[in-house]
Amino acid sequence: MRTVDASVVVPARDEGERLERTLDSLAAQRFDGDLEVITVASGAETLRVARAHSVVDRVLADDRREGPGAARNRGAAVAGGDILLFTDADTVVPPSWVRRHYRHYATPIVVGVGGPLRPLEAGLRHRACFRLLSDWWYRACWPVGFVQQPGCNCSVRRTTFGSVGGFDDSLEFLEDTDLSLRLRREGTVAYDHTCPVDTSTRRQGRVGYARLCWTYLVGYLKYVVPGQSPTREYF
Repeated sequence: MRTVDASVVVPARDEGERLERTLDSLAAQRFDGDLEVITVASGAETLRVARAHSVVDRVLADDRREGPGAARNRGAAVAGGDILLFTDADTVVPPSWVRRHYRHYATPIVVGVGGPLRPLEAGLRHRACFRLLSDWWYRACWPVGFVQQPGCNCSVRRTTFGSVGGFDDSLEFLEDTDLSLRLRREGTVAYDHTCPVDTSTRRQGRVGYARLCWTYLVGYLKYVVPGQSPTREYF
């Protein structure tokens, strides 16, 4: 394990073409520090793309396909960065993404950072719904303590990630919210509205925004009710 300033972990399940676009955006990062990229991949084409891309420092084969939280934990376990960043294989990050996350950690009490999501595909409906649900919702919830770093646009201080036990492998749903709330007990989790990423609308198109909102609402309620757990599979 080499020591670097920041590590990016990308879980990728059957995402060959989309993963290449994600990796291209990571290759374009304007970051002055030492950066490594780790891909946790499953599926023959996905593994081929990950192994062939010049920006990837390490590829882990995810043969067990256990879920996003477990994949992120596997990547984090071999990462050498003081700061761990996470994004997904259907997401494109801007050139300033790593730098914008990293700058927050100059403040010692900051243990995590999250940012908004924008739709990768065009369409007024997608743009409006994403602005409402993946930016304004965060801005409203963060000040009252309900912090929700989205899994495709989040980072964490490595030492704190280890102290809270990383992502909960048993959760297939809301594993990013669960981590965020545990991080909040250890320090400040910052929301940076100037650091968006563009992510796929496949799930919204397949499930529908109304059903998606209802599913998340039920998941949030199950999360806070003693003895309950948001165990729904990840769509």
